[in-house]
Amino acid sequence: MSDEIFSNETDYDTDTVSCTSISTEITFYIFLLLETPSVLCSLLLFYYFIRLREYLYRDYSNITILYLVLGAFLITSIDMPIIIIHLQNCYYIGSMKDPYTFCIFWILCDYILYSVNLWLMAFACFERYLSMFFKQFIMKTRKRRFLLYYALTIFITAFVVLRYLYVILIYPCAQTSFDYTQITCGGSCYEFVDDPVIQNIDWIIAVLLPTFLVIFFILILILHVLYQRHKISRHLTERNTWKRTRKMFLQLVPIGFIFLAFNMPLIIVGMLGITNSWYYTTLYSYTNSFWYCLSLLMPFAILSRQKEILKRLRILFNLRGANRIASLDGTA
Repeated sequence: MSDEIFSNETDYDTDTVSCTSISTEITFYIFLLLETPSVLCSLLLFYYFIRLREYLYRDYSNITILYLVLGAFLITSIDMPIIIIHLQNCYYIGSMKDPYTFCIFWILCDYILYSVNLWLMAFACFERYLSMFFKQFIMKTRKRRFLLYYALTIFITAFVVLRYLYVILIYPCAQTSFDYTQITCGGSCYEFVDDPVIQNIDWIIAVLLPTFLVIFFILILILHVLYQRHKISRHLTERNTWKRTRKMFLQLVPIGFIFLAFNMPLIIVGMLGITNSWYYTTLYSYTNSFWYCLSLLMPFAILSRQKEILKRLRILFNLRGANRIASLDGTA
């Protein structure tokens, strides 16, 4: 999601340095190397989640994981190819037949997917907390399961989509032109009007609040897990509960780690930018790239804790290796 300074006039001369800088080339090659493996990893997870439906519905928390995979896949398959092309040639969009319409489409996709994925991560932490410590309550009736795993997700997605449709397409500001040399064409005009209220509300709702909720629920989970571990040392009968809690917590660890590692720099720079615009204009464009790395790495973090899928992959590779050896022995 880009919040770079909007320009009413596209000045290709002033942007030549940013288009050809070393940091841009490094970012381009990092994204290019991660793009295809990330998409393939997401497709692999989709395949096994669909094929192993009993595994998917055995634990409803897997549905939440599936949402995270879907969110990362949409970014890496829709938004990321545009970004990679732009990093390779920042004048490409300006040479299109209708670059203005394309920029509106790009901004909508980027902002909506960015915010939805942050809120899905917050929802995943909230759901994991409920599943670990209030499972009987949420699983007691079908209505409660529907409200948590489907209705709440639909509401989050609809809210984000409708909000950005309003601020980008309906909000009264003069979007006369774009800076085609910038990520998401420099951003939407609502970000640069003389109204700090809408800008701050947008940043709080889209970025700060979901990130705060992720940190809050992760800390709560850590405290609960430590407390339950202390209890288990005195009550041996609760070992099964501890094993289940530990398993669910460890599934969230790699996801939460990369989320905080790649999203917190953006949050810190954004908060510093409230008091000093230098941070916002100078550092934000660099830290903004971290967010896209999060989406590229998310499928691998999820796969690393899917033991059932990893087990089947090991069996598959072992069978292929055995067949290859057998064919070599047969021809010897």
